[in-house]
Amino acid sequence: MSSTRGRVLVMAVASLASLAAACHTAPLWPSPAAGPPGETVLPPSNPAQRQSAAPSEADSSGPGSRSGGSPQEPRSVDGAAVRFEVEPGVRTPSASQAATPPPPGPHETVVTPALIAASKANKPEDKEEEKSFLESLSPSRVYEQLKTLAGYGPDENLAKESYRQGQQLFDARQYDEAAKQFATAAARWPNSPLEEDALFMLAECYFFSDQYPKAEETYEKLLKKYQYSRYVDKAVARQFAIGRYWEQFHAAEPHWPITPNLTDKSRPLFDTWGHALKSYEHVRLNDPTGPLADDSLMASATAYFNVGHFEEAAFRYDLLRKEYPKSEHALNASLLCLEAKQRIYQGPLYDGTPLVEAAEIADQTLTRYGPTLGEKRSLVLEARDRLTEQKAERDWAMAQYYDKNRYFGAARFYYQSIIDEYPQTRVAEAARKRLDEIRDLPVQPPDRFGWLNKIINPKRHRPAHVDPSGSSPGSGQ
Repeated sequence: MSSTRGRVLVMAVASLASLAAACHTAPLWPSPAAGPPGETVLPPSNPAQRQSAAPSEADSSGPGSRSGGSPQEPRSVDGAAVRFEVEPGVRTPSASQAATPPPPGPHETVVTPALIAASKANKPEDKEEEKSFLESLSPSRVYEQLKTLAGYGPDENLAKESYRQGQQLFDARQYDEAAKQFATAAARWPNSPLEEDALFMLAECYFFSDQYPKAEETYEKLLKKYQYSRYVDKAVARQFAIGRYWEQFHAAEPHWPITPNLTDKSRPLFDTWGHALKSYEHVRLNDPTGPLADDSLMASATAYFNVGHFEEAAFRYDLLRKEYPKSEHALNASLLCLEAKQRIYQGPLYDGTPLVEAAEIADQTLTRYGPTLGEKRSLVLEARDRLTEQKAERDWAMAQYYDKNRYFGAARFYYQSIIDEYPQTRVAEAARKRLDEIRDLPVQPPDRFGWLNKIINPKRHRPAHVDPSGSSPGSGQ
């Protein structure tokens, strides 16, 4: 009796599971399949087998019977009569089979330790949340949050009103008061066209009130934040003018870079000349294709040239020649670059790269600007001849070095090189004369320490034994 109740309980659990699966996939079993009053019919879990599972006159032998199986009597579960429909071809699980969990279906997921570990791993969303959390702790974010809490957060209406008042004060030439209003407008409505306009007007207030360091800094802030600003032409023009003023002031009243400026608001606190070069650089970087890009590059190169920094000057002159070949400064840049390269060269015992580069510049200048050089053509030709003489002097110095140390083979090589490559130079004749004098001398000097080598390694210098009779040693003849 107890075994029968156990089988009924197992069958009830299996049927309830089938009913739950059927509720997720299809509606309930059609009404014609309902059992007698007071009974609940549990349909098969597979919808494709519902038609084959429905009773018909051909395969039913009596109430509650199925073809090929024994009739199923209604059982009472919790006071309700339940009749179990068995799917065709499906065996009712026994108690031992029900104890083993069935394999997962096509829409089921088996939870494994690896799956649990993967679910706990850091997901991209978690990393983004962590990154956003760290960014929220940055000083700038904290400062903005504190401003908002204190009532100084974004306010478009207040920003517009401040800009309007600043414009009125600017028109009245009250630049200091206008600067305060424009600064408020930019701060209260950031990342907007209103901020762009306010930053430009703030820089203009500083410029017309002769506060050039603040003006240059504000123009740079504007162009850094709004790279395609409609004020780029005016802003870089102001930066160029500020750089020219600082450069000319330093030329008139030079000071050490570390000398502080505590009284003049039109100049930076330290290093006026260095800030002038920085302004020139800002012009070219902020508007590299603008009308002042080549002017700023030429101005900075000339500033370096005037103070004797010829390497920096040559670099910028050469950059101007290559990046702005159609500039009005291209010819002067070529001539000054040629001069700077010659001044970089320190003599025949040092690096000869400046001579090679200067010779290339001279040839390019004659080729590109030959008809338009005029009087400057003779200067370029003289420079090229001087470069040729200096190249010959380098080979002469090497030949003299080997000649004095009696390496006549190497000396003859350099003398001959002077004669072949620089025949018109003044050292070429001296090279011919000396080459004739050492033509028959040995290639290398004698070994002055030969006697010491014989003592240290006598076997190496021992002559081979030769038998006068012609037989080799050890032959026994």
